[in-house]
Amino acid sequence: MTIMHEPKDYEVRIWYSSDPADRCYVAQVIEWPSIMAHGDSREDAGRQIEAALALALEAARNAGVEPPVPALVPAA
Repeated sequence: MTIMHEPKDYEVRIWYSSDPADRCYVAQVIEWPSIMAHGDSREDAGRQIEAALALALEAARNAGVEPPVPALVPAA
């Protein structure tokens, strides 16, 4: 049985990057560090990372690849 994880199952870190090249909020999925997004506010970065994570989960399902197990969800 394959467990279908949702974006809300994953832990996300959001921080402000004051680097002159950035000057935005950056969001990163803890369990899947290659998934990152950014926004002008924490809320915007949160929306962007949720959308990026949803697309990554859909792509993994379509490819038959098991995504990382969310740290926030107990094992079945």
